[in-house]
Amino acid sequence: MPLALLLTLSQSVNAIDTEYALKAGFLYNFARYSTWTDTNTALTDFVLCSPDSTFVAVASTVLTNRKVGNLPLLTKTVSITQDDLKQCQVLFITSATVDLWLASSLGQLNNIMIVGESEDFIANGGHIRFFLSSGKVRFAVSPDKLNAAHITMSSKVLRLGRVVDL
Repeated sequence: MPLALLLTLSQSVNAIDTEYALKAGFLYNFARYSTWTDTNTALTDFVLCSPDSTFVAVASTVLTNRKVGNLPLLTKTVSITQDDLKQCQVLFITSATVDLWLASSLGQLNNIMIVGESEDFIANGGHIRFFLSSGKVRFAVSPDKLNAAHITMSSKVLRLGRVVDL
């Protein structure tokens, strides 16, 4: 393989890792500045999930030894099934896994913050959507959908994003 192609592939992988690292940081802060208002069980860990193992690998590196409240933050690769998602407080659906999400037809998931990065993600049941603007990661958020899932996000965080009502 030519050296130029290897360098290009390496740079694109690094770009993906960098973007995923930024998004993992956003997810961590979303969790820190939100309240889950209807938790039926005592939690021992705060779990950030995704069906994308590449994202989970990056997130686990970036978020090592972090806590949300007093709970250790764990990252897990999950299937998009009702049973697997029961363990999650935050679910991140990457563009590589959005088709799995759309095919799942799970409906409303209480106590799970659902974040994605595809164009119509909020219209398709998500709560928060990442997008790029001028080369920077930004987010749109639906406070109404978060509230319906029994999650309240701090107004300080809401002011940083683009608030949408769907």
